[in-house]
Amino acid sequence: MSLLKLEDVSLNYHSPKGETIALQNISFDVNDNEFIAIVGPSGCGKTTILSLISGILKPSSGRIIRNDNSENFIGYMFQRDHLFEWRTIWQNVILGLEIQKKKNSQNFEYINSLLQKYGLYDFKDKFPRELSGGMRQRVALIRTLALNPKVLLLDEPFSALDYQTRLNVCDDVNNIIKSEKKTAILVTHDISEAISMADRIIILTPRPAKVKKIVELDLQKYGTPFQRRECSEFSKLFNEVWKDLEN
Repeated sequence: MSLLKLEDVSLNYHSPKGETIALQNISFDVNDNEFIAIVGPSGCGKTTILSLISGILKPSSGRIIRNDNSENFIGYMFQRDHLFEWRTIWQNVILGLEIQKKKNSQNFEYINSLLQKYGLYDFKDKFPRELSGGMRQRVALIRTLALNPKVLLLDEPFSALDYQTRLNVCDDVNNIIKSEKKTAILVTHDISEAISMADRIIILTPRPAKVKKIVELDLQKYGTPFQRRECSEFSKLFNEVWKDLEN
């Protein structure tokens, strides 16, 4: 059974000038522990799909089915880390627990274990300005994981980083997601990023966005996202996705 399923989901925007169809009959499912990437032309509605899945927006028609009753089903990681510069790393990471009034020893123990496992424990009393861009993104991800969500929504989380840092952070984030056995949905405009990280790629048409194609990938055997970029199938897959987006 799928963990998450979208069935013929459409979204229309209304304004004084009339109605705009943003998404049209979007259907796909997401399995437990799967990594899905969504790519499509700029402005086609990729982030809108994440907003629908998270419940920020409601579909005009169709259904979004969650086959899990976890209290914190969704965790959201944005384009920028949105760390508060006046709070320490520890204070940033526990922000969600503060808001939900869930500060307790068990949750603190879990966060400490994440900080230790992913090389940030010695920086817990530092401020965000004292960390590199890659470390800040790891902090942002651990802040999202602190509430133990079932599904992570990643909205172009590497776009603000320089290219070299971006490659390293892709490996870091992929390692954390796999180690913590999380399901992830990544929105990106970077084809290479999608191929190197995902199990499946959902390709969207221009607005009104429809699912044009779903590409199955089998690159996990090559190791990290960086290592997958060097495998023999990578360029073929890149050209396949590129042509689908161009046409």
